[in-house]
Amino acid sequence: MVVADDHPIYREGIVRAINERPDLELVGEAADGGEALEQIKELAPEVAVLDIRMPGLDGTQVLAAMRRDGLETQVLFLSAFMEPELTYRTVANGARGYLSKESSRQEVCDAIVTIARGGTALAAEAQAGLAHEIQERERTGGRPLQLTGREQEVLNLVAQGHSAPD
Repeated sequence: MVVADDHPIYREGIVRAINERPDLELVGEAADGGEALEQIKELAPEVAVLDIRMPGLDGTQVLAAMRRDGLETQVLFLSAFMEPELTYRTVANGARGYLSKESSRQEVCDAIVTIARGGTALAAEAQAGLAHEIQERERTGGRPLQLTGREQEVLNLVAQGHSAPD
């Protein structure tokens, strides 16, 4: 497999975990999406472990390019971002797994094995978000949930730690 993440310390931890598993073989690692795509094309691993947010091409762009080029490598995303729409979009575009970067080394390695065997690996949070996104799209006629400008503004203020007056 190929591991791509622009955070060297995190990538090194995943690489170490993979190398400790006798049932897994690491064939490459990359610091950005462009490098990851080139290695996937060249090495044709069974599974690529990609970060969603990387310099150059992000993980979703790498996945889109892989599908466009007919590459058979399966993708496991590791991400700090567990937004339902993002999970939906990656799975709809062919990702076989989506885990949080907070997942344990064991969970990541087990997900790689599951995906290599043809299965799917989704974190519980990703499953819940995916179910919610599917339900919202069904309710809204297939369109993603859209917030009004004011709703987005309020959401941003809450995310920054502001609260409503009493």
